[in-house]
Amino acid sequence: MTGARGAGGVALALMLLACRHEPAGPDDGSAQSDSLHRTVVDSFAARDSGGAASPASSRLWIEMRNVTMHLDARATIRVEHLRGEVLGTVRDRPAVLDDRESFSIRVSRGTVALTAADLTTLLNRFVFAYEGAPLKALRARPDSDAIVLTGTMHKGVDLPFEIRSSMGLTPDGMIRLVPLKTRILGINGKSLMSALGLHLDDLLDLTGSRGASVHGDEIHLDPARILPPPAIAGRVARARVAGERVVIEFAVTPADSVFGGYVRADSSYRNYVYFRGAQLRFGKLLMTDTDLLIADADPSDPFDLNLEEYAKQLVAGTSHTLADLGLRVDMPDYESLAGSAVARQRGATKRR
Repeated sequence: MTGARGAGGVALALMLLACRHEPAGPDDGSAQSDSLHRTVVDSFAARDSGGAASPASSRLWIEMRNVTMHLDARATIRVEHLRGEVLGTVRDRPAVLDDRESFSIRVSRGTVALTAADLTTLLNRFVFAYEGAPLKALRARPDSDAIVLTGTMHKGVDLPFEIRSSMGLTPDGMIRLVPLKTRILGINGKSLMSALGLHLDDLLDLTGSRGASVHGDEIHLDPARILPPPAIAGRVARARVAGERVVIEFAVTPADSVFGGYVRADSSYRNYVYFRGAQLRFGKLLMTDTDLLIADADPSDPFDLNLEEYAKQLVAGTSHTLADLGLRVDMPDYESLAGSAVARQRGATKRR
């Protein structure tokens, strides 16, 4: 066994030495994502440099509480509580609820979470979903106070790997994964790489990814870019592993003072998405002086909302107009709808 392991170590050493990365440009999808990200950042900068603050009523605000949000068919985040400003990505055009790329959210306070399934989906179908990606078949799971990432590192040959990392933040607010233990082809990859004078960034080129980069042996994730639209940006105050979830906490900004005053959601609701302020378009309607609360028809569990298919939930729900012309909508959970992707998957499983 010792001889076999030694031979395996020599073979792995030769592979690692051969697998120096070659720069690869991003694919079109990544370029589009980066363009949208730059638009969001520019719009934030324009707002911040605009001199005197505009009245709260001329801006559109959002508050979410206890929402499982399907950003699209691929990705889900668990919003415990989040609030901030909604910004249109096209100048002089209102946010359109039917178009996730028409708006972004600048967070003024919030806490969101990702499960192992959420993380795995994001990594495979969004962050590393480009031709020539060096990481494939990824699986991520929180474990105690660390993140365990397994998959295949591809660089000429496929190298199964497992990296156990601690989680923290860089000074500029990137999520920082610092390897504690690395195994490649079942061998202690950290010790071998150290003996060869190699670091992870000698093996991986992540320039084509959406929001991931490698620095030395660390992997950094940009929280504003790793999610599909709508872009959710803000200063991250803390990233941690809590049980079976990764929890991201956003710092409180001065803009958050608008909540509880001008922006005040109906306290009788437990799970909801609330819009207040400037214009918002949804369906064929354009709401001015927006006062729209979308609530969970079954508040016993988090509100399951699919932004891509919210119209189906709207049709299946009920709505009423308040005396001050505010609108309240009660929606069923997306997964409870017969036509939802979740229901279709359950039906296929049952038939098998």
